[in-house]
Amino acid sequence: MLARLLLRVSVRGVEQVPATGPLLVTMNHLGGADPFLCLAYLPRRLVIAGKREVLDWPILGPLARAYGMIPLRRGEPDRATLKLMLDRLAGGAALLIAPEGRESHTGALEAGKTGAAFLALHAGAPILPVALTGTAWATVLPTWKRLRRPAITLTVGPPYHLPPGLPRRAAADEIMRRLAALLPPEYQGVYAALAAL
Repeated sequence: MLARLLLRVSVRGVEQVPATGPLLVTMNHLGGADPFLCLAYLPRRLVIAGKREVLDWPILGPLARAYGMIPLRRGEPDRATLKLMLDRLAGGAALLIAPEGRESHTGALEAGKTGAAFLALHAGAPILPVALTGTAWATVLPTWKRLRRPAITLTVGPPYHLPPGLPRRAAADEIMRRLAALLPPEYQGVYAALAAL
């Protein structure tokens, strides 16, 4: 309801979301609303993995805790959290993760971390790429100040599996390449050269 009130959202490809079974949902990350847009528009309940600091925020923190967000310590190895995410996937959950590990500082794709690749390779779950545009605060806030609704797109690509035995760095780059292929050129960032492959 809030998304429809505050934003002009164009959604494509939701028919490609598998209705059941384990699913690793990967999204590019431009702004704070990205995971909520995925929650609002993907026709499946999602388990969200997000930065641990969110749990300390007023209003949003208690909501995230009540929803069951899996807190991540960014930049630190955390075997217990990785095991929890693998357990959720093994139980048939759809897990939402941002492979870049944080909001983009450039407004386009940055180098993907290897966490999503680790999960995909170990869980054997299909990966669902979700590409967002227009959600960066630098775009949203000035548009709201003009009393207009920002134009946002959410594009879902087809689910896919990583080839078995793929090295983790190559797997991370393949995950990012699939996201880049769904994005306009100005959002492809460091994966622009790979997007057309």
